[in-house]
Amino acid sequence: MGPIAIAVGLAKLTGLDEKLGDWLSGSNAAGVANKVIDIAKTVTGTKDPANLVDALSSNDTLQTQFRLAVLNKEQELAILALKNVQGARQMQQAALDQDDRVAKRFIYYFSWFWAIATSLYIAAITFVDIPEGSERFADTILGFLLGTTLGAILNFFYGSSQGSKSKTDLIGRYK
Repeated sequence: MGPIAIAVGLAKLTGLDEKLGDWLSGSNAAGVANKVIDIAKTVTGTKDPANLVDALSSNDTLQTQFRLAVLNKEQELAILALKNVQGARQMQQAALDQDDRVAKRFIYYFSWFWAIATSLYIAAITFVDIPEGSERFADTILGFLLGTTLGAILNFFYGSSQGSKSKTDLIGRYK
């Protein structure tokens, strides 16, 4: 099992899946997963990451200690997880500081392109007959466009939630 799968297993086992799930889904997921595994190794005394879930599942006291250790490292894990968002926003800030109009507006052109392409695709699969047997492909593409492209665009411009805003504010205070 890879580090992300182990960290997800630990999160589900201890009821931290919602909190850790957000952190384990970004581009820095491996770094967060390794940190979570290190915490679990320290709590359980287990050296092999593959045995961590078993070590915690059989002992309620260790589960509680692991939960507390993760919550004590919450700020550190949040900073580690949000490094990828910070890089994208810094790149956009650098683009806005340039004199080149295309560079300044590229992210907006790119976003408009994907928003229009997604809208056209939705209209097409709604009103055009899809050959039998191809519905699953159409659904997969639709899910990708809605969940990934439009979701990423909205998260980039507006943030993913109030929780993200408070995490960003927290990180800003400790810089």
